[in-house]
Amino acid sequence: MRRTRLARRARPDLAGHLATLNEIAEVLNRSADVTTALDGALARLIRLMGLETGWIFLKDPSAVEKQWGVGFRLAAHHNLPPALSLQSMEAWVRDCDCQQLCLAGKLNRAHNEVLCRRTAEAPGDRRGLTVHASVPLRSGDRVLGILNIAAPSWDAFSPEALTLLTNVGNQVGVALERAQLFDALREQRVREQAVLLELSNQLLSRPQLDELIGYLVEAVRRLLDIDACALLLPDATRGELVFRAAVGWQTDPVAEARSAPADDSTGPGQVMRTQKPSIIRDLAHESSAAWYPDWVQKEGFRGHFVFPLIVEGRSIGALMMDSREPRLLQEDELRFLQVMANQAAMAIETARLQEEEIQRQLLEEDLSLARHIQVGMLPKTPPQIAGWEFEAFYRPAHKVGGDFFDVFESPGQVGRIEDELPLLGMVIADATDKGMPAALYMALGRTIIRSLALTAPSPAAVLMQANEVILRDSQANLFLSAFYAVLDTRSGRLGFANAGHNLPLWCRADTGEIKPLKGKGIILGALEDIAIEDKQVDIAPSDSIVFYTDGVTEAMDARNRMFGERRLRAAIRKVAGRSAAEVQHAIVEAVLEFVGDTPQSDDITLFVVRRSPLE
Repeated sequence: MRRTRLARRARPDLAGHLATLNEIAEVLNRSADVTTALDGALARLIRLMGLETGWIFLKDPSAVEKQWGVGFRLAAHHNLPPALSLQSMEAWVRDCDCQQLCLAGKLNRAHNEVLCRRTAEAPGDRRGLTVHASVPLRSGDRVLGILNIAAPSWDAFSPEALTLLTNVGNQVGVALERAQLFDALREQRVREQAVLLELSNQLLSRPQLDELIGYLVEAVRRLLDIDACALLLPDATRGELVFRAAVGWQTDPVAEARSAPADDSTGPGQVMRTQKPSIIRDLAHESSAAWYPDWVQKEGFRGHFVFPLIVEGRSIGALMMDSREPRLLQEDELRFLQVMANQAAMAIETARLQEEEIQRQLLEEDLSLARHIQVGMLPKTPPQIAGWEFEAFYRPAHKVGGDFFDVFESPGQVGRIEDELPLLGMVIADATDKGMPAALYMALGRTIIRSLALTAPSPAAVLMQANEVILRDSQANLFLSAFYAVLDTRSGRLGFANAGHNLPLWCRADTGEIKPLKGKGIILGALEDIAIEDKQVDIAPSDSIVFYTDGVTEAMDARNRMFGERRLRAAIRKVAGRSAAEVQHAIVEAVLEFVGDTPQSDDITLFVVRRSPLE
């Protein structure tokens, strides 16, 4: 049984992640007898994952007894619970789903989630262990064994921990292949196997992808005594196979940014689909060589060989080798290329995963900085004005969001007395996107509205002029809903205009009525020459106004129901007449109680204004 859970454990830090991978690779790489190094590698892995128990099975066709499960032997273990003691064979003779899946060829994911029958049925103290993440130890398309890390539940495995587990599984698989090569070195084909062993060591010592693939194509050309070699990797954005490394070409296809269609019209595309090598003795007499553009013909290639690079059943690239004379590969050369391709594929995938992890961490750091900057643009504290109360709540759905609110002193009117209570500009807005694009648009919208508020004669004029600026200066296909109001804190008069935003709710103390602040207008950035209506209301003592974004009313629960305006009104009605802080708290509590554990899908922004009651 496989299930998915949201991992809540802390993320292993990137430096520890990479240091442990390098340490394990060094230990395995240093040991001629890899099985003696598996215990140490397993202990390091478990410690970094923050767990306690694990074990490694290796496939062994000679194991016909059920001591560890038919066809397997226990090669390493760490911190087994009493119920799985090596002296307690009753637990180990039981079959586990991981072994059955492995023998059936179904242990085919990077990491597989298994409910462990061995621990579930073992008598005695099991320390609550019921599940384990199982990683197949692969060499090309062969599964050499299983790496199991046990835990009480799936919540113990974070995505980063599973990435680490997959990477270590790849390292162990490569090391086991090396061990088999070492055994073959002592038995037969001494020179060939020594070359492969050295190649494997060299690949493992180059964690940087560009350096690794550059070494790979040069080594293959030298070892096969062939004229040219190139590596093609898929580019998802272009839907093509891109030349990433090449040697021996008269015109460098990497520097020329060359690519090949990723379909059956090309040898590399067909090889990646079928996962079978393509061997052409002479391109001049081979009609199936359909893809042969002019820039390749100019190279004068005759012999042409393409091998797939396969990891965990997936084609991750193609290795292309060419000679300028007709040539047919011998059986030992084909065998060499097959094993070498397995080694190269594992090394490339490990390097790629490490680069992705580094890029993800850098993106996280950038997003954290962007969030710090964005939060710094929001009002740090509510305004402190006699006779008025202000409260705000902001929580983005991602690191950064597209909602914003702002409060600032408006320049006022000609002839106003300086010591009078100020006019306040208040805006709440929502960009129609998520994440970084919306955050950038939010910053743009805030700046534009603040600037225009200094000179525009009314809220509607501010929003209409903002629409003109956004259409003129923004190239993004994004829109902004906004509600802008100017509050005269002396008289209580509120002038406002709405550009397609959620209608704020005016809670009137004298009647108990909750009334939306309506005004005609459409979102900003969609059309030219829009018309937006100016409106006014008078806020009486004890009245409140709730400004909000659609993240409040469209918050979803586990049954895909929306919180809605009806529930929002009900939350406001329960605290009608109370302080702005109590109103804000009541709304937030109602939303959070409604959604429960459902992940937040949109930014939530709330701004409450209340006129203090007369004393």
